[in-house]
Amino acid sequence: MNRKKTACAQRLNASHVVEAELDHLDWATKQPAQRMLDARYWRRRVLAVKCGFDLTELQVMRLEKILQRLGHPAE
Repeated sequence: MNRKKTACAQRLNASHVVEAELDHLDWATKQPAQRMLDARYWRRRVLAVKCGFDLTELQVMRLEKILQRLGHPAE
């Protein structure tokens, strides 16, 4: 039971990490492309957030918009 509370608390505390990452990804994907930071790089970063965290509906929608901006439909 203690483990369950700890896992829930970690997800709750990670919410600010997800929001910060989404803010950064949203800003970064609107910038002019650089050779090393192309759409594939940003797509991997977006998908890493999508796979690594439990996301709210709003966060999923933000990720899908970013993926669409990168030129590929959300998966």
